[in-house]
Amino acid sequence: MADAVFNWYKNGGTAEPGTKRSETTLQAKKHLSSMGWVFWYAQKNGRQELRYQSPQGKVYYTLKAACKGYIDETSGAEGGGGMAVAVAVAADLEPKKPLKRKSVTQENPAFPKSLPFKSLQPPKRGKKVRKQENQAKVIKRASIRIREDPVPNSSHRNPRTVLSWLIDNNAVSILAKVYYRNKAGNPLMRGRITRTGIQCDCCFRVFALTAFEAHAGSTNHRPAANIILDDGSGRSLSDCQRQVHDSMMTIPTSAKKDDLNPHGSDDVCSACCDGGELICCDRCPSAFHVNCVGLKEVPDGDWFCPSCCCGICCIGTVSDDDNFLACQQCECKFHIGCLKLKESNELAGKNNWFCSHSCENIFSGLRNLTGKPILVGNNLTWTLLKSKASSNGDGLDSCAENHRKLNIALDVMHECFEPSKDSYTGRDLVEAVIFSQGSNLKRLNFKGFYIAVLEENDDLVSVATIRVHGDIVAEMSLVATRFSHRRRGMCRALVDELEKNLAKLGVQKLILPAVPAAVDTWVNGFGFSHMTGDERSKLLQYTLLDFQGSIMCQKPLKTEL
Repeated sequence: MADAVFNWYKNGGTAEPGTKRSETTLQAKKHLSSMGWVFWYAQKNGRQELRYQSPQGKVYYTLKAACKGYIDETSGAEGGGGMAVAVAVAADLEPKKPLKRKSVTQENPAFPKSLPFKSLQPPKRGKKVRKQENQAKVIKRASIRIREDPVPNSSHRNPRTVLSWLIDNNAVSILAKVYYRNKAGNPLMRGRITRTGIQCDCCFRVFALTAFEAHAGSTNHRPAANIILDDGSGRSLSDCQRQVHDSMMTIPTSAKKDDLNPHGSDDVCSACCDGGELICCDRCPSAFHVNCVGLKEVPDGDWFCPSCCCGICCIGTVSDDDNFLACQQCECKFHIGCLKLKESNELAGKNNWFCSHSCENIFSGLRNLTGKPILVGNNLTWTLLKSKASSNGDGLDSCAENHRKLNIALDVMHECFEPSKDSYTGRDLVEAVIFSQGSNLKRLNFKGFYIAVLEENDDLVSVATIRVHGDIVAEMSLVATRFSHRRRGMCRALVDELEKNLAKLGVQKLILPAVPAAVDTWVNGFGFSHMTGDERSKLLQYTLLDFQGSIMCQKPLKTEL
């Protein structure tokens, strides 16, 4: 097998007559591996490139250079004698059985031997390459289609307010008597419930909740907690919201299909979300097309997807133990050893760790915005929401209010988009995004999503989903405005607020998957541009939500940091 190394170098990578080039290449790699060489992938310009590392720790960028280095090192160890001597010595040392390739971390120069690293042996996940040739139907990525018209007999014209939500969920009834109480518990103003607001008994005008509170002469700014049902129960509108929230949380659900298939890996590419012949990551369930991750062929040995590679050394041997940290905001992973070489501060024991000050500022900035209505003008307010996250007010009341708005946001999305389900799990993707549902599959892990809503007089009219991947990029995967409020600038008002606040947080770029029918609107009306394949490949380390037939668009943000 040592002859293969010499022949590969001598012939410049071309095969001898009667021999395939791939066979010669494989024989050369096998011999180098048997002699203790380590192969690993590094990320460069958004693409994965193979590296060859000798037992002495020297790294080569091409197989030809690695073969030359092997010949030089072997001949040097024997006191010189040129290539012929090198080949003879290598042949004498060639073991009868190839040795198992060593762990990358054991030989990687990014890890000093003085640091206490364990040998990481990634678990095997069955076959590296998975095919769908025998399947009756090739799995495709989920599609998203805009509804051109409202669903017949739907309630699209009904306002999406807290009262209409409570009415639809049988928590209150139309024309039910209510009153606003003061701090002593005495009624200040009485009225009746309608879908659009509270109809005052004294002037018969209909007020939104906050306006009814002001009409009653109160400045508490807690209308739902102080508007009481006048039926002897003493329940406030906040109590009714919690009642609906608790009932939704306790409804028994049918057993959901597991995210993973029997083989333990995904059925579609995590980059383009299409099926076909896929290469499986040896660390996580993700799978990819070879060309989607910048590879020309299926690599030998273990292979790790971009999300499983260290953000500093680009080597994919991060494990599920204490040898790496994941950024709380951008979710990128880093070897602790690499971080210790780069940073002098203490890293161990941090639960909420951030890879940079920018990620920490973005995380705290988003949390400070969450749950707080911000006045935009003309009776418009926008609010940033996150599932299972309550603001710094009343714990239970805030949680119920948050859940109520998320459910209404889901109704708005369903009004504007046709149902979109993942082809394998059957999950409603829109619902999974709105409620930040997690998954073992990275392409279906939506824990990082925030929901931005725009309200007019307590009527929720526009919704956008946003996920921030550090200061590099944020994705706005879904945007919807109710039919009855279109062509009034509602979508622009919400997107402008999002862009302004993302720029304040230092985010450089905003991207979105646009359906073909809406591309011109995003490009000509909102200043987006088409994203090229090379620009998309530079974001491989981020798992972005994409849909079949959509066109990825981007817009640079004028950061203020």
